[in-house]
Amino acid sequence: MVKKLLRSLFTTFIISTLISTAATCIFYAVLLKTGDYSHVVQKIASGVFLLNCILLIMSLPVIFLSTPELWNNKPFRLALYFSGSIFFIIAALFEHVSQHDKEVYLLNGGIFLLVHTFFYYRATRLRAK
Repeated sequence: MVKKLLRSLFTTFIISTLISTAATCIFYAVLLKTGDYSHVVQKIASGVFLLNCILLIMSLPVIFLSTPELWNNKPFRLALYFSGSIFFIIAALFEHVSQHDKEVYLLNGGIFLLVHTFFYYRATRLRAK
């Protein structure tokens, strides 16, 4: 079970990083409305990678769900599985940064949460069969 949870977590990280990079680039292209923003794409990609690393680290308590007793306790499973990304989103709401940075943090946290939710649904559906 540990291997499945880790595979799910790292797959979430990779997919979320790719989607978040594309979404953040689109966000900045619409926000800046300049023809050439290619000089910031590398900074965007590295920033999104860092944010997703933070989300990955915050989601590591998922590994504790490898024990059947914890996995079968549905409220505890939900709390442990989603706590990292939800706390990241809450922290991003209260952080004292510019509005554009806050929107990027929330965008990245939301994408990670959606991808993480997809893999949670897959894990519970496969486990129920």
